[in-house]
Amino acid sequence: MSEFRQDPVTGVWTLIAPARAGRPKDFARRPEEAADAEHCPLCGGHEQMTPPTLYLGHLPGVEGWVTRVVNNKYPALAAPEGACGPEEVAAPPPYRGTTGFGGHEVIVETPRHGEGLADYGGAHARLLVDTLVDRVRFWRDEGCVAHVLVFRNWGLKAGASLAHAHMQLAALPRVPDAIGREMGNFMTYAEQTHGRCVLCAAQQADDEGGRTVYDDGLTLVQSPWAAPIPYALRLSPKRHAPTILDLTSEERDSLGRAVVATARVLKEAFGDPAFNVILHIAPFRISELGAVPYHWHIQFILRTSDQAGFEWGTGQFLNVIDPDDAAVQLREAMAEHGRV
Repeated sequence: MSEFRQDPVTGVWTLIAPARAGRPKDFARRPEEAADAEHCPLCGGHEQMTPPTLYLGHLPGVEGWVTRVVNNKYPALAAPEGACGPEEVAAPPPYRGTTGFGGHEVIVETPRHGEGLADYGGAHARLLVDTLVDRVRFWRDEGCVAHVLVFRNWGLKAGASLAHAHMQLAALPRVPDAIGREMGNFMTYAEQTHGRCVLCAAQQADDEGGRTVYDDGLTLVQSPWAAPIPYALRLSPKRHAPTILDLTSEERDSLGRAVVATARVLKEAFGDPAFNVILHIAPFRISELGAVPYHWHIQFILRTSDQAGFEWGTGQFLNVIDPDDAAVQLREAMAEHGRV
C-alpha cells in the first residue's frame, strides 16, 4: 500500500506509491505516434481491459456509454476493506507517515480514441460535468475522506501516460496543503473586508484590467494579474459557491461550454500543447458548514515552461509573459475558435 510521508525540514507531505511505476505508458509527443486504439483499455468495447465500471454516462439518441468511470488499475491511493481512514506507519523520527488511504478513479471522457476535450459538443460537455459532480458527491457521502482532487493531464509533458482522453479523481484522507493555504487566504481576506470573497474581488480586478478571456454571464475564464506561468488561466463561476456540488443545471451547461472552449483555444493557439486542468473545491467538512468564504475554481496550466532552480529554491514562480498580453492573445483566439 502507498504511504504519505512528511519531511520535518520542509513540512511537505509526499505520497510514496511505487506501484504506480508499473502503469502502461503510451502517450506520445505527436498524435500520429499515439498507441493503436486496438490495444487501448479506455476505448469503447474494451471494458474487459479495465476494472469494473463505477459509473456510466449516456446521452439520448447515442448508442452506448459516453462517459465511464472505473477504479485506477494502478492506484496511488486505496481503501482496504473495512477501513475508514489512514493509519499511522512506522517512521524513523523525526519523520511522520500514514497509510495511503483513499480512492483513485479514472474518468473516461469519451469512448472514441483520438478525441479530446476540445472536440466535445455542448451536450457531451454537460454530461462530463454531471459525471464529475456525481463522483464528487459519492465521495462526500461516503464520509471517510477529507477532500477530492479532480485533475486532467494532457500530453507527455503534462504527465499523461495514456493517450485516450481521461481525467483522474483522487479521494484524499487529508486536505492538500495547496487547498489549506487557499482556505487561509480566503478566510484572512474575509476577516479584513467584512466577509468579502477574495476570488470575487480578483474576478473584478481582472475584468476591469482587461484580463477576461471568456464570459458567458455565468462563468469566467481569466488571465490572472499574478499568473504564475505563461498563459495560465483561471476558470471560476461568477456566483460565489464553495464546490461544484452547488451548481445549478444552467451553471453545469455553462461550465461544460467554458471548459471545452478553453481547451479549443489552447489547441488552436498553441498547436495542441500539453496542459493540466485542476479543480479546486472546498474541503468536505468546510463546505458542509454552509456559508464559507471559499470560491471553487479551475486552473488551466499550459506546460510551456519547467520549474528550475529559482522556483525550487524560492517556492515562487517566474513568468516571462505579462498576463495582460496573454489575455489579449487568448481573447482573440477565443473569439475565433471558442464557440461550443
